[in-house]
Amino acid sequence: MQSADQYIDAVKDLPPAPIVATKLLDLFSDPDRDIHRVVELIRHDPSLTGKVLNRCNSAHFSGALPATDIFEVVTRLGFHEVYNTVVALVTASTFTRLKTFGGMDLNKLWRHSVISAVAAGAIAKRVDEPQAVAFTAGLLHDIGKLILASVEDSHYAELVRLHGVCHLKLDRAEQEVFGVEHAALGAELLARWGLPDTIVAAVRHHHSASSSVAAPGRLVAIIKLANNLAHFLSIDAAQMCDTTRCNPNALPLLGLTDKELPELIQQIDDGLRHVQGFSKLTFNQFNQSN
Repeated sequence: MQSADQYIDAVKDLPPAPIVATKLLDLFSDPDRDIHRVVELIRHDPSLTGKVLNRCNSAHFSGALPATDIFEVVTRLGFHEVYNTVVALVTASTFTRLKTFGGMDLNKLWRHSVISAVAAGAIAKRVDEPQAVAFTAGLLHDIGKLILASVEDSHYAELVRLHGVCHLKLDRAEQEVFGVEHAALGAELLARWGLPDTIVAAVRHHHSASSSVAAPGRLVAIIKLANNLAHFLSIDAAQMCDTTRCNPNALPLLGLTDKELPELIQQIDDGLRHVQGFSKLTFNQFNQSN
């Protein structure tokens, strides 16, 4: 059995820190952020610039003249929309770098991550928490699974097959078999990358109980609920985990009730249609755009 640090160090092609996305996230905390600084950060990475232009043109500019510059994209769509696009593309790149060969369904994990991100953003908006932070944490909350799959190969894919998607079973099995579970691995990687402590805490604790009402605790609750709702929206009703039973503390921590879930699910569904370009982004398509 290895520690979280040992697992991360064992990854042969560990992705670099997502510097552009991290700096853009920092700009969200500045109410006087300069659009030119946003554009400059994205333009600094020509490959990312091309992908952002391609993704935004294909997803949002149907019937209009395509944008040819990042400044135009930001002014048309707004900072929040462009940020989500950048984070999704950077995370997709990370998924392709952390290759697995043992039968792990990366496209399925990617779709779950996108749904979780959209759900987290919708929940955050509803409870007046920062949407960009929640979206980012939702997109990255299961990144530790990629580390386990990269190092343990087919052994981890088999563990997932045996224990299914219900995280209450899977994370316990990970701990028992490997000595570490994916939430701890993901949090350690994000801490190395220098992401905000609130995001690191949310990833680390998105399967654990929490009674804190401080800001990190609320983000933990958002990611817990988003993760559950993403499973709710992704799998057959016969296999569905009960969203409130899996994490009973999430709703009251956020001041939400069971009665609000149908409306929240509808908002998430609407959000998924809006970002369908992300959820349809396959790893082959992403690699072809490199």
